[in-house]
Amino acid sequence: MTAPVFLDVDGTSIAVRRGGYKSDMLGTKAEKLAEWASGQGRAFLRHDYSGHGESGGAFADGTVSNWLSQSLAVFNHFTQGRQILVGSSMGAWIALRMVQQLRQELHTPGENRIAGLVLLAPAPDFTAELVEPALTKAQKRDLAKKGFFEEPSD
Repeated sequence: MTAPVFLDVDGTSIAVRRGGYKSDMLGTKAEKLAEWASGQGRAFLRHDYSGHGESGGAFADGTVSNWLSQSLAVFNHFTQGRQILVGSSMGAWIALRMVQQLRQELHTPGENRIAGLVLLAPAPDFTAELVEPALTKAQKRDLAKKGFFEEPSD
């Protein structure tokens, strides 16, 4: 595996490769996809979002909006022509958001940088509809005060 290339996005050093929420660009799925792409003679670009893997920044400072912006910067800097976006879990949600954003940016009819999407276990944001109504008062208070709440996992 080659060393990552780093791209500065709004003052944060982003390692170029790809992964999902709390996953990094060297995860099993990313490695298998890179192997497959190489075997097919195709390039495979991945990156770590800020606060993940080899990228700079604190995980707690990350937001989907920041990670979307970073993904678009990587996409625009390192790719040309039509591309297939691959995303797993939160990465699939970000891939969908990238398509929305790119369509808004490209007003030229027929101009489409996206040739296709491969979405593995997509995790779109249903926070307002599914998560927020089930929060306890303490969790809602933390969310309002700190912008997040902590929930231990097993």
